[in-house]
Amino acid sequence: MRTPFLLRRSLMTLGLLCLNLTVLPTVKAVEEEAQSTGISFYNTRVIFTATSLSGVTQTLYNKTDNAWLLQSLIRPVDAQTGDVDIDNHANILLPFIATPPLERLDAHSDITLRIRRNDVPLPDDRESVFYLTMKAIPAQPKHAESNTVTLAVVSSMKVFFRPVGLKRYAVEEASNALRFRKQGNELIAINPTPYWLTFAMLRVGSHDLDKAQRRLMVPPKGERGYHFPSGTQGQVTWQLIDEDTWLTPLKQQDSP
Repeated sequence: MRTPFLLRRSLMTLGLLCLNLTVLPTVKAVEEEAQSTGISFYNTRVIFTATSLSGVTQTLYNKTDNAWLLQSLIRPVDAQTGDVDIDNHANILLPFIATPPLERLDAHSDITLRIRRNDVPLPDDRESVFYLTMKAIPAQPKHAESNTVTLAVVSSMKVFFRPVGLKRYAVEEASNALRFRKQGNELIAINPTPYWLTFAMLRVGSHDLDKAQRRLMVPPKGERGYHFPSGTQGQVTWQLIDEDTWLTPLKQQDSP
């Protein structure tokens, strides 16, 4: 039986951007509301196939007592960290548009976002990946004090584009094709498949790859190096996160 990596109704990972942090109780109250009551999605990643001519949708649920102003953006992946490049430092032309780009999300309501393709070309022999990023700013009371903090809750999910010929479900099969080799203190993951692959767990002997490095995906038809402590040896064990955020079956390779 497969193991769920993320609950379907779990909150997206929240990054907090705070301005003029002078009223700490206010910050804490808004943060606790967003986390405990819930601004959430059913899914935590989007698979956009070439046949999705009208785009794909994702529904955001607001279970808080606050109304929020929601801004939705498509952003590239930061190649150095694997996280979202919120400011698009490389000025990459983005092949998707999220609509509505700006919308009010009332308390205890939901909103459906639609992701559409534009004319920016993408590779037709491999998967491409981007982020759907949502910034949510809570509505302020009419008579709010001048030193009230405005808090933006930022959540992001990956959007994978699969061109014609690529399967809707393929990560489990791709896990079987992964191979590894050592290069100094690095373990090199070799991915011959056309899919971006994300590790839920990667272990050499008794040493687990840290969370920060697991954000770095293995590119399609490419390689990714992961740093392990000097002298790390032993069998390589791994699991990937599949299209529905489940863990793929455990795989192993003898010491490279």
